[in-house]
Amino acid sequence: MIKRKKNKAFVWILLSLTLLATVFVAQKTYNKYIYNHSQTSLTAAERTWLNYHKEVEKVGKKMDIAPEYLLALIALESSGNKEVPSRFEPHVFVKLQEVRDGELQNFESITAQDIANSSDESLKNLASSWGPFQLMGYQCLYLDIKLKDMRGKKAIYHGAQWIKNAYGKSLDKKRYKDAFHIHNTGKPYPKIGPPRTHSRYYVPRGIKFMKEFKLMLDKEAAQKSTTE
Repeated sequence: MIKRKKNKAFVWILLSLTLLATVFVAQKTYNKYIYNHSQTSLTAAERTWLNYHKEVEKVGKKMDIAPEYLLALIALESSGNKEVPSRFEPHVFVKLQEVRDGELQNFESITAQDIANSSDESLKNLASSWGPFQLMGYQCLYLDIKLKDMRGKKAIYHGAQWIKNAYGKSLDKKRYKDAFHIHNTGKPYPKIGPPRTHSRYYVPRGIKFMKEFKLMLDKEAAQKSTTE
């Protein structure tokens, strides 16, 4: 009789724990749905500000990069979304395969030695863009970090670090047209002819976003100064 009562109590405890776990998962799913639904009604600038501006301000100050530029870049590349899907670039994948297999001497300074033991699946990850700045996966080799770090908690920091290394001089001189163009194509804005970006509006939109974020940052700074 005592054993039967213990078994019954155990079943009730197990059912209670299962119910609590179900409620927890359901609540988490619901909260995520509400969050995603509310974000769809925002503009790219509003979404970027909501999801990234605090971290970007800290990293921008540490890296000496104008936060309005980093915010504009995030708005351009990922529309300010917190969860950013990767983008696979087939032509980059082919080039990396050729380097690994000894058919090509190097690609973007990557040699066979750098990716000698990489499987095709690994190369696909290296040939995809990741994170809020949509950096190509192979950039992790230059940063000496794991690819997962480019889309993890320190994605903003590592992204800004790569930006500083790749074209920090243009940013120091406030040559933002060149900076946006380099980020998207690897080369400065053409002195003659149209831009080489995937969209001819890429750079103008970036400049427009920068002005918008500068106003937001100035407004925030003014509000802080009045409360101190």
